[in-house]
Amino acid sequence: HNALAISMGYTASFLARLEEQDRRAVSIEVGIQNSGLGLTLIFTFFNGNGGMALVAAWWGIWHIVAGMSLALFWSRFPPKGQSVN
Repeated sequence: HNALAISMGYTASFLARLEEQDRRAVSIEVGIQNSGLGLTLIFTFFNGNGGMALVAAWWGIWHIVAGMSLALFWSRFPPKGQSVN
């Protein structure tokens, strides 16, 4: 699910003819959903069901790990015409 969303974000920004750095930003934004919103919905509509909150919390951790991994990977391969700081 997460990889699919990241890929869709990158593809959509490619089709929109955005620059590489913007494609990367869009793909991370699309791929990493708002887990905080999920927790808010759980506590608002499901009386804070512990099992549901635990799933949302772990999913949020996965999003952080996936996003940071992708950012680290891309930081090693800057877009053409840019240098590594």
